[in-house]
Amino acid sequence: MVLVDVFVPSVDKTYNFSLNEKVIIEDVISEIVEMIEQKEKCNLLGDKKDMHLYSTRNSSMLPGKNTLIDCFVTSGTRLVLV
Repeated sequence: MVLVDVFVPSVDKTYNFSLNEKVIIEDVISEIVEMIEQKEKCNLLGDKKDMHLYSTRNSSMLPGKNTLIDCFVTSGTRLVLV
């Protein structure tokens, strides 16, 4: 598990997540979106399949078919959900 901060511009908030680094990023995004929608009691705009995680450390989009560990995401990494 890695502890990361995920900034979500559409709600202008940062969330702390403990994520399994061995799960593919597409599934991580789906889990993040579901948790935010439950917490905020709203639906995020757009299709989950069109959402991406961006690493501020590497200044790059994380490929959806890779895992967090494949993308060198470690505890303390800041991500942006776009």
